[in-house]
Amino acid sequence: MAEMSWNDFRARRAVLEEILARAHADPALALRFDEVPGAIELFGSADNILLALQHRWSNHLAARLDQAVEDGTPLNATWKALAAEQPALRALLDTAAASSLPLRGSQRAEQRMIEAHHTGRLSGHRIEQQPIGARTPTMTPA
Repeated sequence: MAEMSWNDFRARRAVLEEILARAHADPALALRFDEVPGAIELFGSADNILLALQHRWSNHLAARLDQAVEDGTPLNATWKALAAEQPALRALLDTAAASSLPLRGSQRAEQRMIEAHHTGRLSGHRIEQQPIGARTPTMTPA
């Protein structure tokens, strides 16, 4: 695989920004990647574009989950807050998941990441088991 130049990086980032701008208006229409200049040429396929967008979401989510574990914030509230801050990205990914097998696979990996944060496997903490319906897990050092 060829190394990406800074120009390629910036061009790919500009394409993703254009897609997200279109997603603010209509997530389904934003999936018409062939209408975005350079999109398919730079990414190779629609699935690669979706995976790049999912990667962006997952990076933001991972950072937020790490902070949530430290703060004791419920993980589902953290996910919802990020979705509220990035509605176009979330809507586009949700819309595209119906038609992209690679994206659904990446989203399953996201679920495993959330579960790992919940169980403390990534944070150096573990969750004390509480009855179903308990509001916030109790964090203890591993």
